[in-house]
Amino acid sequence: MMCMCIMANRTFATDMMTTFSHQFSKHFFKLCHQLSTLFLIVSLASCGGGASSSNTSSNNQASNNPTANNQTANNQSMNSTSSENLTTSTALSTMTPIDISSHPINEILKQYQSITPNNSSTVTMPEQMRIMHVDLDYVYDADATQLKRNIDALIEQIKTVQPNTVFLQAFADPDGNGSADETYFDNRHLPTRANIFATVSQAIKSNTDVQAIFAWLPVMAWEVPNNSDFVKHANGSSTGYIRLSPFVEKNLQIIADIYQDFAKNNAVDGILFHDDLTLNDYEDAHPDAIKTYTTWGYDQSYITTPLQEKQLQFTQLKTAYLDQLAYGLGELVKKYQPNIKTARNSYAMIHLDNDSERWFAQSLESTYKYYDYNAVMAMPYMEKVSNHQQFYLNLINAAKQYDSDLSHTVFELQSVNWNTQQAIDSAEIIQDMQYLESHGAKHYGYYPDNFFQNHPDGEAMHRQFAQ
Repeated sequence: MMCMCIMANRTFATDMMTTFSHQFSKHFFKLCHQLSTLFLIVSLASCGGGASSSNTSSNNQASNNPTANNQTANNQSMNSTSSENLTTSTALSTMTPIDISSHPINEILKQYQSITPNNSSTVTMPEQMRIMHVDLDYVYDADATQLKRNIDALIEQIKTVQPNTVFLQAFADPDGNGSADETYFDNRHLPTRANIFATVSQAIKSNTDVQAIFAWLPVMAWEVPNNSDFVKHANGSSTGYIRLSPFVEKNLQIIADIYQDFAKNNAVDGILFHDDLTLNDYEDAHPDAIKTYTTWGYDQSYITTPLQEKQLQFTQLKTAYLDQLAYGLGELVKKYQPNIKTARNSYAMIHLDNDSERWFAQSLESTYKYYDYNAVMAMPYMEKVSNHQQFYLNLINAAKQYDSDLSHTVFELQSVNWNTQQAIDSAEIIQDMQYLESHGAKHYGYYPDNFFQNHPDGEAMHRQFAQ
């Protein structure tokens, strides 16, 4: 009855279309890149699974209901595997992360030196985070009455599951391309779809036992109207996120403005940086980016023909540049809310071989240096590996090289198999959580929570989270 009431003005198929297309597009540029696909096959060979085809494309028209059949996911992938002698597929680099002392975000931060904090509340993070990752795109409805029903339904689901931490979407992605068209808070640069982030987060804090709320925000993937200074691919490809070029000074100011507008009016316990914080090996070819590379001592051949002798050194500068940008945004938020924590969504492949930094401009060394938490997308169906336990164990072993007790590592599991558009059985999700926990994982959660269809099953998740 509750489901029927909630869905009176918004069909479930429409809700799920947003998530499917968001997830497919979100990882599209990674899967379609031939080099990274080849590398994926090699590095995951020990996991018993092959990589997805380099021709995989994002499916922005997906609208099938993944819970219609609610079929049990492939249990063959969960066959018991000995945990002895399992290691990551290749050794990770121990190089010290690079610092870019002249990063332009440092100059922008000087504008905020005199700000008086508006939220100095002490943030005490749970020792073991149990996380529900929530899309406000699910909650939003143009009809105010229906919106209230949806918020009430979300609160009821949270009461049932009883997570101690919520990752809450603060940007709106109605077209499902993974970039922010609008926001759920008032700001100077993008349309506000509805100023509901603070309303929902306050409702969660007031009516549930959630201890910590992280705002899920992009770093570069803002589709700012009347702006053409986006990340450019050296070969003209248009795959991947639409992202503001981080090498254009006016873009950095726009991004800083958005974060300032959020921090002034939305009390949170942390920021979860979206997985848009990435550049592949042919990016960024924006003229301002090429000028920056020149100051680093590299020419544009490093992105037009990214197989140069010093390619890794060049990529490490890109990685540092991106991570220092996010770190600076975290420092900006701390001007208003000094005790917040930061987390970043990272790709599984950077845990499996350090050479993948060339294709993502992400690394574990830099991640653990610049963020409080590494929120790895531990999603084996998305990576198309057959031996899930080996996959999880490889991620754990890699993370332990930088975070020995895993106190700064979050494992985010998928509740939907976006390759088949089918919901993953709740029992399998719980089994995966138990496996991670048995091997030392302290923090884990799942994405997305579909409170319309009670998936994953709220009572089952509560029993797991309560252990």
